[in-house]
Amino acid sequence: MAARLLAAGAPLTIWNRSPSRGDDLVAQGARRARTPADAAYDAEVVLTMLADPPALEAVLTAPDGVFKTLKRSAILIDCSTVGPAVARATAAQCAARDAAYVDAPVLGSVPAAEQGTLTILVGGAPADVERASVILAHLGKTILPAGDVGAASALKLVMNLLVAGQTELMAESFLLAERAGLSSDVVRNALAGSVLDSPFVGYKAPQLLERQFTPLFTTALLLKDIDLALDLARSHDLELPGVRAARDAYAASALAGRRDDDFSAVISTLDRRTVEGEEPVTYEVTARVDDALAYDYERYMIEKHIPDVVRTGCFLHARLDQGGEGQFRASYHAASHAEVDRYLAEFAPALREQTTARFPTGVTLSRRIWSARTQWP
Repeated sequence: MAARLLAAGAPLTIWNRSPSRGDDLVAQGARRARTPADAAYDAEVVLTMLADPPALEAVLTAPDGVFKTLKRSAILIDCSTVGPAVARATAAQCAARDAAYVDAPVLGSVPAAEQGTLTILVGGAPADVERASVILAHLGKTILPAGDVGAASALKLVMNLLVAGQTELMAESFLLAERAGLSSDVVRNALAGSVLDSPFVGYKAPQLLERQFTPLFTTALLLKDIDLALDLARSHDLELPGVRAARDAYAASALAGRRDDDFSAVISTLDRRTVEGEEPVTYEVTARVDDALAYDYERYMIEKHIPDVVRTGCFLHARLDQGGEGQFRASYHAASHAEVDRYLAEFAPALREQTTARFPTGVTLSRRIWSARTQWP
């Protein structure tokens, strides 16, 4: 994307958390900044593209961050996928500095970025969107206004759920075809020209069928986007059971060492035959809590403890159930016994100590590990 701006003749100052990634751009005429603040100094347009909300926050708000030098007349165009809540919070921070803001996440992978054919979703005030579009026109062939700030970020999550779900289901379908003795050519021919065919299927199906996992979009980034979408759904009291099932498949792929591969590598993880020690496992913690502490305990588990456990990376997902007044069950689902063992050895002692410090009395816990055997249907 930065190379497209250079090719258009824009004076460009760059900063990257991995400095070497900017070497080619410097060779093409870009100026390398020492810090984000240096990059934003005296700029009318600041464009950010970062991996996740914490990265964006660090680049914007650190002592040497963008907000240190952002001009009142500037516009911040954020192309990151960070979700609508972060977009709205960032817009408020810009407004406090009398700067404009639009969220502008993109659809399309590396080839589309190189060719300037991205689809760019834009959220913000009409005047700000119009101003941003002058720059974004060098990066994408379609610029789609989505509404107010945050709308584009929400739409990007919706689109990425379709990408995630369709790819995972194609992976399962292609595996079934292989096991049923159908050749990949037969599958390709059946797809071509059928109602199932599409530009997305056209470039993703070969990756799956040929096991080509050079990253265009990594498993780790897709998981981040799925989790942002699930957070958004949770805020609207919406269950997305199909998305959760797909997330389990990608999480298992990440745990199997495919975090930095293209997310189509999920087919290899699904293809692994279960061996001893690798069957799914549930680590279950039940609690009996004094009535006076029940509300505080539930909030602590939802807002603090369970998110901390999931962030260890040892579990595919977690669930909290209530079985009556003062009775709770936390279920943590892992891809294998090895992942539970890793959690118990590396993370559990510190997390248990935190819980004990928060509830020194009034909470009685019991723990059990369950191994999956058979599932219906």
